Amino acid sequence: MKFLNNLRLTQPLRFVLLIALAARMLSVVFSPGYLMIDDHFLVIEAAGSWIDGEDYNNWLPWNKNDGDIPSVVNFAYVGSQYVVLSTLKSLGFDDPKNMMFVVRLLHALYSLLIVYFGYRIAEYLSDKKTAFTVGMLLALFAFMPNFSVRNLVEMVCVPPLMWSTYVLLKGERNFKTALIAGIGIGIATGIRYQCGIYGVGIGLVLLFQKDWLRAIGTGMSAIFAFFLMQLPDVFLWGEPFVQLRTYIDYNSTHAGDYPEGPWYQYGLTILGFLLPPLSLALIFGSILAVRKYALLIIPSFLFLIFHSIYPNKQERFIIPVLIFMIVAGTICWEMWQQKSTWWKTREKLSRRLWNTFWILNMLAFAVVSLSYVKKSRVEAMYYLYNQPDYKNFIAVYVDSAAQPPQFYSGKWQHYYWFVPGETKLEIQHDDICDRLSYQDFPNYVLFYGADVTSIADKFKSEYSSLSFQTTIQPGYFDRLLNYLNPKNTLETVHIYTIDQKTECPQQ
Repeated sequence: MKFLNNLRLTQPLRFVLLIALAARMLSVVFSPGYLMIDDHFLVIEAAGSWIDGEDYNNWLPWNKNDGDIPSVVNFAYVGSQYVVLSTLKSLGFDDPKNMMFVVRLLHALYSLLIVYFGYRIAEYLSDKKTAFTVGMLLALFAFMPNFSVRNLVEMVCVPPLMWSTYVLLKGERNFKTALIAGIGIGIATGIRYQCGIYGVGIGLVLLFQKDWLRAIGTGMSAIFAFFLMQLPDVFLWGEPFVQLRTYIDYNSTHAGDYPEGPWYQYGLTILGFLLPPLSLALIFGSILAVRKYALLIIPSFLFLIFHSIYPNKQERFIIPVLIFMIVAGTICWEMWQQKSTWWKTREKLSRRLWNTFWILNMLAFAVVSLSYVKKSRVEAMYYLYNQPDYKNFIAVYVDSAAQPPQFYSGKWQHYYWFVPGETKLEIQHDDICDRLSYQDFPNYVLFYGADVTSIADKFKSEYSSLSFQTTIQPGYFDRLLNYLNPKNTLETVHIYTIDQKTECPQQ
């Protein structure tokens, strides 16, 4: 403790980074699994199948039929994870859980850049005390460690944006500095296309300030860096911007197919994620920053306005906004509070409010950043990975149609699925035996549901060799999400085996 206290007093930035690393390491160890479809199935599932010579979602051009459109997914970030996973596999890391431990660790280390640049920006615009507060918030905000170790492009794009902002704020007001700053914006946009809106916001602020030289330099550099980020398109499709064009075309017609909400939805998201009462102070401070630190906050506001208008509204989309609001909001709130005569006479109230926030935050941290998300889905596949006789499986969706994360099974078969009431069981059985010449027999059956007794008995009448093996329960965080909102499905997975010789004797 003496060492930490001395480090905090003499080297506050190192202290903050150490705390941030410790918090993220807790998530690396205690938060396996994945948060949602996008951070696993659009990244790890794709890249993991490629390193095994498969393409489970047929994204690669040589696996598409004539006339099929390219995938709408940006290959830049997925490609980076392909490099990581293939490197791990070449080094002997074959176990999927071990591979994902390293992936989470790398993301945790990378996310420290958010803390570093947040601290530096606050230190430059304010003072070391405010910088320390900003750094600790970015290190320990309840959602930050968990989100930092995930394969979320919304999180991965933030460090280059913060780097560009820091360079523009602190660097000399010349063309060279602008060129350097533009690189970060271009990289972020290459990772996540919507970051181009942030770049537009930077350009508008510079133009409004009549800083023509830096506006031109930043724009030129950002466009060039973004072009370089499209090289995977050139390699895969023979021309750049193929994915970008497809992405724009797809979203122009399919935006309404995803979760929608009122225009003010993200306002509620900000209030909740940033935890009241602090969220109110950060919102107030961010509004104050519009005039004083336009370069820091206006691009984020423009980003927020775009997503508020856009029909598809999902909380993770505004992660960059939350992070920049923590930085800008804290700086301006602290400045305003120091000048306020009302707050000068109520220092005890200020301390109590901060103490209330930290108590609530650390409780939320224990729940959010130390949780095994989608536990039953992952553990069911990993159970198959550890079975020497495992060939293929049938997914029986009793309560929900949970997409199995096959990466954790180590195999990429076209598994069978059965929905009670929709698929005739006897046809499924005959179909399985007919396919044995080109598809592995599904010697494991996974029932997704809390009570599967009746459907298991029905399966037993068709598959006489059906034999129970184990039940995998969902984790506590999945139970909490289901309790708060029943739309978050809760899967208990019951695993059985069936015997090929018994079920398909003619084969």
